[in-house]
Amino acid sequence: MDIDRSLVPRNKFDFETVDLLKKLPPEKLKPALPQLFEWIQDINWPIARDIAKILVSCGCDTLTEIKKILRTPDEEWKLWCLEYVVRELPKDLIVELQPELEKTAYAPTRGEKVNELDTEARQILSLISKKPSEEVPQLKRLSFQRQKL
Repeated sequence: MDIDRSLVPRNKFDFETVDLLKKLPPEKLKPALPQLFEWIQDINWPIARDIAKILVSCGCDTLTEIKKILRTPDEEWKLWCLEYVVRELPKDLIVELQPELEKTAYAPTRGEKVNELDTEARQILSLISKKPSEEVPQLKRLSFQRQKL
């Protein structure tokens, strides 16, 4: 698939392109997603965090690229992807990544363990495992304690 090169920043200081990307509807960015994900390989690049927010706005279109990144040996890229993109996705999309997250959380490679990807993956999994009903007993206890006072 040919991509419009104007959708891909030229360098790590290309805020002009980033500003353009922010104004476009997410569906227009789909062809450039692989190249945009490359910009979060180092979250310390000046445009990286803005690009991550743009990627989050693309929602379900990002899932294929995220799965590819989680299969690479680049632990830092995986960490930035989890921390700055996956963590910010709606819960229904995070659920789609559950098998990959569980693998990283409970059967990490040595490199994933060293870079604490297992911890990050478990934290993200906890976001989708909480059910509203789990919070209700705590609220009931608080109201019961107030009545005693």
